[in-house]
Amino acid sequence: MSVFFPTSLMARLAALIFFLLLLLGGFRLWLSAHDAALLKGYVLLSEKTAAEAKAAELERQRNAATLALEDYRKRAAADALAQQALEAQLEEAIRNDNQKMDDGDYRWSDADRLWLCRQRGAADCGR
Repeated sequence: MSVFFPTSLMARLAALIFFLLLLLGGFRLWLSAHDAALLKGYVLLSEKTAAEAKAAELERQRNAATLALEDYRKRAAADALAQQALEAQLEEAIRNDNQKMDDGDYRWSDADRLWLCRQRGAADCGR
């Protein structure tokens, strides 16, 4: 029995130190494995959170772009209506100006209208 349990004070002290070192080494080994598992979970959680934040930001940008496009389309439609009204007003002014002539000669010829159309930058000046 004395083989397994040291009997002298020095042997007991050495066995106690050895046992404590063994216990400390085992604890550190367990702690490193435990920390690695925890860190792996934290990394996965942080990656998931970052991906969710990125998806939310992309959704916000998509919604903002949709609203901007809708606003642009409304403004373009309003501009087109204003341009049509302006062109109708100009045509009416040309027609009235030509009708006021007493001698029957027109002040505005088709070449004048074509020139005016090109000056305004219209795409379809051939009508």
